[in-house]
Amino acid sequence: MWFLLRFLIALHIQKIKPSKSLLDWVFVEYRCMPWDLDANIHMNNVKYLKYLERGRVENMIHTPWLQDMHGRGYKALIANTEISYVKEIRPFQRFKVSTRISSWDEKYIYMEQVMSHRQTVFTAAVIRMAMVNSKTKRRESPMLAFAEIAPGLQPPPLLDSARHLNLLVQAQRGETPVVTGDHGEASQTVARTQADNNQERIQ
Repeated sequence: MWFLLRFLIALHIQKIKPSKSLLDWVFVEYRCMPWDLDANIHMNNVKYLKYLERGRVENMIHTPWLQDMHGRGYKALIANTEISYVKEIRPFQRFKVSTRISSWDEKYIYMEQVMSHRQTVFTAAVIRMAMVNSKTKRRESPMLAFAEIAPGLQPPPLLDSARHLNLLVQAQRGETPVVTGDHGEASQTVARTQADNNQERIQ
C-alpha cells in the first residue's frame, strides 16, 4: 500500500521541478515500529531492506531521476546488494536513511545508502543497478544515458566498496556451483580462469 501511494505521489511530483540534483544525498527519517521487530526484539534484517528500498524511492522522487530517466524510458533494476549490519536498531529508535548515486560506468549505476541516527551508523549498503529500456527490455549503458540527461556530468570516482562488490560478484560467479542430479552432485558452471579474466578487466 505504501508503495502504491508513494507512486501516485511520484506521478504528481514528476510535474514539479526536483529539489535535489542527481548526485545529492536524499534524507528520510523513520522510527522502528513493533511490526519491524524479530524474536530478538530488534529490527528484523528483512526490514532493513524495506527501508533502504523506501530510501531509493525517495531519492528517485526528489532528484531528476523520475523526470529524466523514467521520462526517457529508462528504469534501473537491482543487480546486487552488499549490506553491512553495524549496530542493531531497537524498538521505537529513530533513524535516518541517506541515499545517493555514488557513480556509474558502462554497465551499472552504483548507489550508496546509510541508516543512521546522529553519529551512530546502523547499517551501510552499496547497490549495483542495471539500466534497462522500458520499451525494448534491453540493457542500456548508464554512461550513454547520463550523457543524454546530464551533458557534461562525469561519474565520480568509484568507491572502494563498489569496486569490492564488483570483485565479489565475479568471484561468486566463478565459485558458486549449481546442484544437478537427484543426489545433489555439484557441477562447476563457470571456469575459474574466466572469472579471473573478468576480475582483471574490472580492475
